[in-house]
Amino acid sequence: MKIRFFLCALLSSLVVACSSNAPIENTETAQPPSSTTDLAGDETMLRALKQAVYLSIQEQPLYQYAFYDLNHDGIQDAVVMLRGLNWCGTGGCTVLVFQGMSHEKFQPHSKMTVTDVPIVALNSKTQGWSDLSVYSRGVGQVILKFNGRSYPGNPSLEPKYTGNLQQTGNRVLIQ
Repeated sequence: MKIRFFLCALLSSLVVACSSNAPIENTETAQPPSSTTDLAGDETMLRALKQAVYLSIQEQPLYQYAFYDLNHDGIQDAVVMLRGLNWCGTGGCTVLVFQGMSHEKFQPHSKMTVTDVPIVALNSKTQGWSDLSVYSRGVGQVILKFNGRSYPGNPSLEPKYTGNLQQTGNRVLIQ
């Protein structure tokens, strides 16, 4: 009897730890928020993103996403926040960044763990890529700067963002 009670309590805490007030979008039926992209109705881009996510992690989980030109090359990149027990824990969820390529394709670019919303593209840039700000539990809002190859993999180790997220030029990607 004690074991059953313990297992129920454990499962309940896991479900609560991975839940969020943010809407979860299923790639089968979801449309990106119109404020994050000019491609809201572009089914080709959505299919390309779905394929890129699958090729990157070999499964098709629930996720939230936004298209935004992070490297200012005129091609939309994608920020994907994976959802579910395999991708979220007490510190947050895994986020993937895909670089948009020509012919509506996406290439894996960065992977970040322990990340939570909001995810904001800042008006500042490092090495040609927009700086990102994400929420990291226990730290608060942090800044992620492109290092020449990718964004940092563990936001909890990055410096706190002290600017104003509402500043002109910043764009909320996922909230």
